Amino acid sequence: MNIYIIAQDLDFCDQGEDRFFKLGRKLNSRGHDVTVFTVSGAVDLDLGKKKIGLVQKNGLKVIAFNVGRDPRRGGFKKLFACLKFARMTWRQGQRHPRPDLVIAASPPLTAVLSALKLTEYYRVPLVMEVRELWPGGNLCNGVLTKACQRMAQKTYEQAGRIIACRPEIAAAIKERLVEPDKVQVIEDRGDERLLIEKYEGAIEELTVKNKNSPHREEGK
Repeated sequence: MNIYIIAQDLDFCDQGEDRFFKLGRKLNSRGHDVTVFTVSGAVDLDLGKKKIGLVQKNGLKVIAFNVGRDPRRGGFKKLFACLKFARMTWRQGQRHPRPDLVIAASPPLTAVLSALKLTEYYRVPLVMEVRELWPGGNLCNGVLTKACQRMAQKTYEQAGRIIACRPEIAAAIKERLVEPDKVQVIEDRGDERLLIEKYEGAIEELTVKNKNSPHREEGK
């Protein structure tokens, strides 16, 4: 399969390898073609004035965008960076080979919205990993909070499978879903073998379900 992994907020290089890199590397070793979309800071890439770069990280193709990752930023500056990443991901996703599956992480939810848009464009399934409930923190307030909540509800409903990183996250999402059975907990406890095993099981189940769906249309 050709797989897109989309995540704006991956762990910084000096804080250990993000689980998506572990997953992508294993999927790549299984013969899948994996492309990671993230920000340049996640792969320690200095793009200078360039908007985009392409690098190899442990055998994975990484498309890195020159979008700031300063954790001290909040409010509209942070929202602008999130929207910029989403827009660039959407554009680049259309210029690369058609994926068979898209995996995306939230927060920020905007990254998942770009993934959702790509899955609708290519008519392929989406696996959404929720690391924290969003909106939260100082990104949204007032009218924006309600808009963000509607965005979250849309992604929960349209994702083919939702991976929650903690039981309490899964419980909160299940309360808002018509199909709570598609929510699964995969905690990050440092057990790479278990992480890969559970993720591969979820992916296999989703792809089989997608192939057998009577409403499935051919992709572009």
